[in-house]
Amino acid sequence: MKIKAHHEELPLLELFTQLREAGLPLGIDEYRLVLTALQKGFGTTDQEALAEMCRTLWVKSQDEEHLFNYHFQQVITEPYPVKPFVRKEEEKTSSRMQEAVESDDNYSPESPNTTPATVPVSSELMEVQDEMQVAEAVQITTQKNEEITVNRFTETDEYFPVTRRQMKQSWRHLRRMVRQGLHTELDIEATIEQVVRQGVLLEPVLMPSRVNRTELLLLIDHKGSMVPFHALSQRLAQTALRGGRLGKASIYYFHNCPTKYLYHDQTRQKAEAVTDFLAQLRPERSAVLIFSDGGAARGGFSLERLELTQKFLDQLKQRSRYIAWLNPMATERWFGTTSGEIACLVPMFEVSRQGFDGAIDVLRGRGINTQLRYGL
Repeated sequence: MKIKAHHEELPLLELFTQLREAGLPLGIDEYRLVLTALQKGFGTTDQEALAEMCRTLWVKSQDEEHLFNYHFQQVITEPYPVKPFVRKEEEKTSSRMQEAVESDDNYSPESPNTTPATVPVSSELMEVQDEMQVAEAVQITTQKNEEITVNRFTETDEYFPVTRRQMKQSWRHLRRMVRQGLHTELDIEATIEQVVRQGVLLEPVLMPSRVNRTELLLLIDHKGSMVPFHALSQRLAQTALRGGRLGKASIYYFHNCPTKYLYHDQTRQKAEAVTDFLAQLRPERSAVLIFSDGGAARGGFSLERLELTQKFLDQLKQRSRYIAWLNPMATERWFGTTSGEIACLVPMFEVSRQGFDGAIDVLRGRGINTQLRYGL
């Protein structure tokens, strides 16, 4: 079969990229898994075999299967056998890959050795390699009193130490309850007082039910160094929308820092001016959570990014009292980066159970200053 891309690109790179942009929770590990399968000869006989192999490794639901089938048909054409692929890499990367393959349960020592094929460097290849470097730098840590300590990406669909269930539980603590609407709930105290005053129960006293008036605005940094965390950002959005029991939840996307526009979709086609976004905020009920590495993933410092972020945060603070920043990188990786400076401007927390709960506390108006928490 033929892939609609230049012949020098990595196998299935275009398909992998399109599926990820379409919303499938694919990361570097999933791509490496397919490359390993191709190396061992799986899915190389015909087009249907390749599709079945990719479905087995990448697809986890019926909705994802529909997306996969559509994009597979768009990318893959003209059936002919696919040759097993081996990617040439630096010596250290090759060693890590070999260890990963040998640790796989399906690894066979008798698998034939193949000669690495030379792959010319393209912009897509450089981007993938850069994302792999970011992924390898990621360290997810837990507190000393927790059982699980993870210093690498896990191969499950859970991000420890914060699971889907724990996210939903934490979102539900984000409440600003007010009584509103029809009088349908029994007011016990008022009813008792009325009975004492009148000497007889004529009718119960009713009052409006309590509703959560919190308006969550989740701002997600997308693309670039945040690629390894796309699945995690989707989980944040899904649990907030479906399981958070919030009064209202809205998701926005940006890249590096919101400047002129925020976007309602990951492809950044549906734009909303930052001025319009700020105008809709209600200081008494709007809670803004920003999810971004703030430059910590690559470990660099950008004065321009810091200044743009500070400008946006200054505007945001004029419209909302409750602002928190959730960073997918471990706290020790903030220092010396743009992220470390941003942490002095807004309460910032790492993605751990304690960190997530801390961010929720800030959005509730009960959090402590991050500078005291992390000694910045």
